[in-house]
Amino acid sequence: MLNTVQNLAVWGDSILKGVVQGYGGKRYGVCERNCLSVAGRELDIAVINRCYFGSTITKGKTIMLKDIEHSIACDSAIIEFGGNDCNYNWNEVCEFRDRKHQPATPLPQFVETLQELIDTARSNRIRPILMTLPPLDPERYIKTISRGLDEQYIRNWLGDIHYLYRWHEMYSLEATKLALKNNCFMIDMRKAFLAEHNYQRLICEDGIHPNEAGHEFMAAVLIETTRDARRNNVQVA
Repeated sequence: MLNTVQNLAVWGDSILKGVVQGYGGKRYGVCERNCLSVAGRELDIAVINRCYFGSTITKGKTIMLKDIEHSIACDSAIIEFGGNDCNYNWNEVCEFRDRKHQPATPLPQFVETLQELIDTARSNRIRPILMTLPPLDPERYIKTISRGLDEQYIRNWLGDIHYLYRWHEMYSLEATKLALKNNCFMIDMRKAFLAEHNYQRLICEDGIHPNEAGHEFMAAVLIETTRDARRNNVQVA
């Protein structure tokens, strides 16, 4: 969403899909005024939203490759993953207590695949833009992941509840590192949330999805980031 962007594809998960807990009377619904739709209209950028609920970076790679194969019409793309990649199979954690458990996408694989997405975009003349993850609320999130399970065991397994926050943040930090390494433009959504007093008010009760106010906030960040880049004539590499 910069001065040279006209058609923007977005590959990511439910955060940028606009999924909000309880929206439209559903358990999870897609917010009509989600951050991308609002920012796209305001900035006069055509947005092709290719995000999916529950998507990991591996699924995102498959979707990107199919879209490129079918000649998706975009000059730039936001790539946003990590929230599902860092998650564990909590049923298995509770059931198989003597096993060593891995997240959906181990961190080294996440980094390797994100680099592949950057390279794939550029090799197809699509300028990659990376985005950091909004922070989660660990107190709410542990209630979500342990619903119907042994919450106390999960707490003990984690060591401390803030491990959830730190583990989630590690994936976001790797996106930041790759943006710097590859000279990609980065939208630091996490920093914007953390600078906000009581950012938890922008997060759903599930502890991880931005709520409607959160999407208004993210839209404002996207708009201001883009306008600032246009004022400073920032080019997307």
